[in-house]
Amino acid sequence: MYDVSAIKNYILFLKKTHDLTISLHLLDYNDAVISCSELMAFHFHDQSYCVQVKTCPQAWHHCIAKQAAVKKKCDNSGSYIGTCHAGVTEFVYPISNSRENIGFISISGYKSVNAESYIHSTAKKFNMDVDSLLEAYSSLKVELPDKQYIDTLIKPLCDMLELAYIKSQNEYHSSSQFSDAVAAFIRKYHTHNITSSDICKHFSCSRSYLSSQFNRHFGKSIREYINELRIEDAKSLLKYSKLSVTEIAFSVGFTDSNYFSHVFKKSIGISPLQYRKNFSNT
Repeated sequence: MYDVSAIKNYILFLKKTHDLTISLHLLDYNDAVISCSELMAFHFHDQSYCVQVKTCPQAWHHCIAKQAAVKKKCDNSGSYIGTCHAGVTEFVYPISNSRENIGFISISGYKSVNAESYIHSTAKKFNMDVDSLLEAYSSLKVELPDKQYIDTLIKPLCDMLELAYIKSQNEYHSSSQFSDAVAAFIRKYHTHNITSSDICKHFSCSRSYLSSQFNRHFGKSIREYINELRIEDAKSLLKYSKLSVTEIAFSVGFTDSNYFSHVFKKSIGISPLQYRKNFSNT
């Protein structure tokens, strides 16, 4: 697999030294780079307001559905500054594989003009508590950086991702492409009650073929991959939302809160409640 450590380290550098909230978004694409374990932690907005919005599954799925329109605008206009349906202003940059745009980078977390209108509209549409949304929104940044400044910082990240895709195209064979397609499908639906049978039906394959190919390519089972994605989502909800552990478990796709706690502790080393406590003390 292409070594993405440099990409991960650069994103962490931008987050730490320039206070940028960066996320990587792909649509239904046979991904060979971002689906790896080191980068999938950046597949959603890791800031308190977006996390609060996504405590509502319907609002979360609406955000995902809107990504197609964002990519289309990138296809037509290149990078741009826009405001999402929930009122967050963001810088958007296309991710290219040298032949076409396959997704986008979001630099998010900035307040917008007419913010209250967006917030009240979101609360009404998804039956959410407007006061909780307003409180979370207050944590967003007021001052929008100059786009030329952001361009300078993000251009190397765009180039690194494009190079990774160019190299990966020479490294992957058909079975790997199948596994990448499965991973992309799982990323899209991992908060649903998705099963191996659902994946087999979608890709018209047997369970044994699905399991063997995916495990060979990623070194982990389908269930382990789904749980990794859900745990990453849960970590943000524990840090930035006031939802209970049970509510978080159901929100990220688990149907049993005890099983969620078991998986979380096995993965992170501490319980969900201890993780939340540790974060609140930092």
